[in-house]
Amino acid sequence: MSSVSWRTHAVEPSGRKVTKQFSAGERGRCAREWRGLTLLARYAPGLAPVPRRAELTAGRPLVVMSRLPGVALRGRPLDERRLDALAEAVRTLHCAVPSEVVRSLPLRPGHQQDLVARLRSWASARPGPPHGGEVARAAERGLLWLAGSGLDAGGTAGARPVFGAGDGNLANYLWDGERVRVVDFEDSGRSDRVLELAEITEHWPVGRTRRWTWRPSCTASTSPRRNASG
Repeated sequence: MSSVSWRTHAVEPSGRKVTKQFSAGERGRCAREWRGLTLLARYAPGLAPVPRRAELTAGRPLVVMSRLPGVALRGRPLDERRLDALAEAVRTLHCAVPSEVVRSLPLRPGHQQDLVARLRSWASARPGPPHGGEVARAAERGLLWLAGSGLDAGGTAGARPVFGAGDGNLANYLWDGERVRVVDFEDSGRSDRVLELAEITEHWPVGRTRRWTWRPSCTASTSPRRNASG
């Protein structure tokens, strides 16, 4: 793997370590990455890279971590072995950090309240749907539903708070032939299992798998149940 850059950070593998360096002004992302790695190193060792070093106050902050084996699940066939391993990794990620520790964490970026506020901001700023007609009616009905949904209260009713990675992209789940490990914690924090599973589902390869039902409880079986496959 060679160096890869995104808008917010660059990733530089070197031997058995990886350096993730963030853009200037992205200290929050760097701090969340470091906190996520240190939490999982303590409560779920082996699931994520081992944190080695952090420069959180540098002009371009960085985190150095161990390099994990495996290839990303994104864009690859998800057979039963990979699915079982993915489900086990997600269950461990959500359930290993004790509840009292999770409650002390800040909410992850893009959590429910953030998303509701963003939608309302977009709605108030928009000049109107460009296509009118059905698009306009759909937008108005969606906003009416949102206004009465109670979602801006924060969290999902009855859902246990969990440590959430904050990004359901399957590129962040690495399969080594035996198990799945997890990378990328720059948007991690306190979340709930329902929202985190919904985010993974939103990234799901729908062209290969039509519908899956996740069991949301940390005490339930770890495997997703397949209702139909493509």
